This record gives sequence, C-alpha cells and structure tokens, in this order.
Amino acid sequence: MIDCIVNTLILGSFLFAIACLVQCLKLAWKRPFPTNAPKLVSGYPVVGALQLFLDRERFCLESKSASSTGNYSYYLGQHRVVGVSGSQGRHTFFKSQDLNFEQGTFLIFPLASVIERPDDPSAEIHGSNVRSTLRTQLLRTQGLKCIPAAIEDCTTTALNHIAARGLIDPFQELTSYFAQSFMAIMGINEVARSRSLSQKLSEQLSALDGTFSAADVVVPCLLNPFNIPTAIDLGRLCITILQIVRKRKQQQQQGHPVDKQDPGTAGMLQDMIEKGWSTREIVKVLISTALAAQGNSPGVTSWMLIELATNKHWLARVRNEISEVVSRHKKDRDSADQALRSLDVRAWEHEFPLLRACLLESVRLAALLLLVRKNIGAFDVPIGDTGEVIPPGAYVTYDFHEVARNPDVYHEPQLWDPGRFLSDRAEHLKEPLAFAGFGGGRRKCRKFVHYLTKKYSF
Repeated sequence: MIDCIVNTLILGSFLFAIACLVQCLKLAWKRPFPTNAPKLVSGYPVVGALQLFLDRERFCLESKSASSTGNYSYYLGQHRVVGVSGSQGRHTFFKSQDLNFEQGTFLIFPLASVIERPDDPSAEIHGSNVRSTLRTQLLRTQGLKCIPAAIEDCTTTALNHIAARGLIDPFQELTSYFAQSFMAIMGINEVARSRSLSQKLSEQLSALDGTFSAADVVVPCLLNPFNIPTAIDLGRLCITILQIVRKRKQQQQQGHPVDKQDPGTAGMLQDMIEKGWSTREIVKVLISTALAAQGNSPGVTSWMLIELATNKHWLARVRNEISEVVSRHKKDRDSADQALRSLDVRAWEHEFPLLRACLLESVRLAALLLLVRKNIGAFDVPIGDTGEVIPPGAYVTYDFHEVARNPDVYHEPQLWDPGRFLSDRAEHLKEPLAFAGFGGGRRKCRKFVHYLTKKYSF
C-alpha cells in the first residue's frame, strides 16, 4: 500500500513537472509586436516585465522616459501589452470604442474569468446587461434619492460603534461600513442589517484584492497553487451570497410580498429576481459589482479623514461649509443630522464644493490605479498622431499617477491641497482628462463622486 502511494506521488510529480515544462516552452514563444508598435521594454524570457510587479510606479515612469513618444510595449507572460501616456495616449485609452474595459480586467484578475463570460452579449452577466441594471437601480435620479434611506441604519450603527470605541482604524472601520452600506443599496438587507455578516463579507472581498502576481501570467489561474487561498475565499463569498439569493427567492415563491418602499428589500437584487434571472447569474453579478465597489473607495475615504484630521485649516473650512448647508435647510427643532439626511440629490451635488474637493484630492493621491483595457477590434488602434498603434488582441495600460502627480498639471503634486479642485484654480482642467479618478471618456462612474460625498459626510 505504501509503495503504491509513493509510486503515485512520484508519477504525479513527474506529470506536473512535464506540464510545467510544456507551459514554460509555450510561454517562451511570444507573438511579436508590429513594427509600428511603441518601443519594446526588455523583460525576462517567461514572465516578461517582472519589474511591473516589483515597483509598478517606477516601471511605468522609466518606460515612459525611455520612449520618445511616452508610449511603450511590454510582455506579461504571452500577453502583449501597450502602455500609453500623455494627452494623446489618455485620449486613445478613454475614447476608443475598441478598447474594452471588462476584458481588460482579466489581465490583472484572472479569476474574474470564472465569474463572467464577456464574449457572449446575450448572457445576463454580460457587461452591457449589468450596466443597464445598475443604471436602472442606482444612477437615475429616483434611484439616487433612495440612497440616504437605504444606508441610514448602517450609518447610524457605524457612527455609534465609532463613538463607543473612540480610537479607531479608519481603514478597517470604513471597509466594513462600505460593504455593509453597499449591500443595503443593493437591497440585501440580510447583510446590511447584520454587522457580523457584513464584516465577514468585507473580509472575503478584501482577501480577493491585490492577488495579481507574476505567477498569474505564467500558470493558468485554475492551476496556479498561489491562487488556492483566493479561490477558497471566492468560494466562501459565492456560498454566502448564494444562500441569501436562494432564501429571497424562496420567500417570493411562498407568496411573501415585497415592500417596494422598504429600502432594505427593494433594490438591484429584487429587480433581478423579478426579471427571472437565474440564481447563478445573480450571484455572479452581485460578486462582480461588490468587487468593483470595494476597490479603492474605502482606502481613499480613510485617507481623506486622516488628512482632514491632521489639517486644521481644511477641517475648519469643511465643518463651516456643512454648518452653512445645515442652517439653510434646517427646519424648526431639526437636528443637524436630520437636516443632512433630508437633503435632496441636487443639494448634495451642488452645495458641498469643499467636501467634494477634499474627496477628489484624496482620490488623486491615494488611488492606486493601473487602468487596463483590451483591444477587442479586428484592426490596430492608432495612438493619436504618434504613428504608433495598439495591435488587435493586445492589452492597454494607463498609469493613473502619470498625470495625477504631474507637476506641470498639479502644483506641488505631493501635497494634499483640495484647493486645486476649486473653481478659482481648477488645475484638473489644464489638460483634457487630467483627472480620471472616476474614469473618463466612454467609461466613467457617473455621479459616483456625488454618491461618495453624500455617503461619508454624516
């Protein structure tokens, strides 16, 4: 018996070694770039541009400096990647209809291919269908009006918890609160009304963040042993949401009516159930949306609170702005909290310019964004009038800090100075798309900045 087990292990190890060798030989061959592609950055035989994983900002800066146009080409495994920069590169990246956002995410998060099927436009989880559902539920004015009511309980619970603790870690607290309030907006009250369950969900989402490594471009994601912990966390997340969806569907089948006026049950989840979406598709959409929402937002907001707490000048100005808004909208015997919660969408969008400037400045400095898209067209995509192109099937990357920390655009870019986003300076308008913290061109987070301002000002 022992000999049989040993022989099986030896055979398995041998087959695994053969498979690794075959994979390395496949990766050693790379499809060449066309002659009019940007300058090629040297890399290692199998992995490609390993420097990207070790020091992303330095790699992008040095590659840009070494190219006469600022654009550059490199390999990640077998993937051809073009890095763009400058005003023409930004314009191409954000405006070209052939550069696809959804398929670009598969380069930096390979396990996303397990969640989505981007090549089938008829699939319920295709990006166009998900965006349609999001627009219906969240981005229309009537959807935005429901946000304060949906997150009210979460906000009160979070503030009470913070007040009780006194000294907090903003990154931990806001990450948990963000997951909880986001689920409330989605209409998943089972999570939104349970701090322990929202904390569990937040930990599972956080575990999936920042998992992209050099091994992902060498080994297929499902065969990569380094992805086992991530796959386990993803599985746990799927089970958690699957149980919620099945319970909600069972309640509907048993004839329990859904109160459309209750923000805890009316939302994106209920809309998908009523449209007859399968449980599998609903789970995939909710996970994809939750991962996208978790992103940089809790970290950016935490840094904004830290900067305000350490900057007396801006803290005083923001507090004064909030007090002025409260005094304009406050009714007899209303508290400041009640006055803020009663504001409509227009007030949130136009009456907090200082708070909005603080948020934009925090995004500029704190957001760690390497934006990725993929050329899904059949032809080369020209990069402005540089004479360089992005070949079909190639990925495209844009380093957000390329312009966000450019001293020619932002005065003293390393300093946290919200005044640069106010109308008298407006440094972000010096160049087209000089601020892309919430996307730009054909793909941007519409009204999301106003939603964040509203959400975190209580």
